[in-house]
Amino acid sequence: MVKRFLLSFLAVVVYMGIFALILLPLTLAYKSDDRMMVTIVLSATALFLLGFIPGLDFVAKKIWVFKTEEKSTIGEEELRKRILEINEFDVPVVVEEKGSRLVVTWKYLDAKWWEIISKNRMKKVYQLIVKLDGEKKLATLIDVNKFVMWGVGPTSVKVFGGYFRGIMVAFEIGKRWGIKENFSVGKIYDYKFNPSEIKNPVMNTILKSGWDVRFGIW
Repeated sequence: MVKRFLLSFLAVVVYMGIFALILLPLTLAYKSDDRMMVTIVLSATALFLLGFIPGLDFVAKKIWVFKTEEKSTIGEEELRKRILEINEFDVPVVVEEKGSRLVVTWKYLDAKWWEIISKNRMKKVYQLIVKLDGEKKLATLIDVNKFVMWGVGPTSVKVFGGYFRGIMVAFEIGKRWGIKENFSVGKIYDYKFNPSEIKNPVMNTILKSGWDVRFGIW
């Protein structure tokens, strides 16, 4: 895990270094022209920001990859069905199908769980977006945090934002294994409502199904 962090950090440093090498000779060449300097700095900043997120997404998908150790694999529809089985368990987690994506989050709109979740005083609601590639047998996981306003009941909950997307290293491969082991009826968990309680069972189920897992930004 530490190695992945270091490689990610190094990639960011290299990206910034490339921009610095491009920007330095231009600023030296036009240092006496204030108008041109402003144009150069603004243009470079815009290009830096436009390229940063796609670049970070590319790096994440190359570095944060976890290979399955299973010799057999299942099809996309079967894996999708296994993840959707979360909805059959009496747990504060729900899976929604949004197009080809699956979104796993806390069941904050359910009257049964709303009071428990809202009393936890969460300022942000975690979502795990799952994108399945049946040809490559590859699942891309995207961590998303959204701000939440609880109101006075489940119908008054307002969730907004979702601009923070990154890799929240809050997971353990093999931790209680997968969805059935974590969410089976009759098992009682003292939920702390942290990302690992969603991510662990989903990620491990995917790996156990013979699929590889990678993390991304988009």
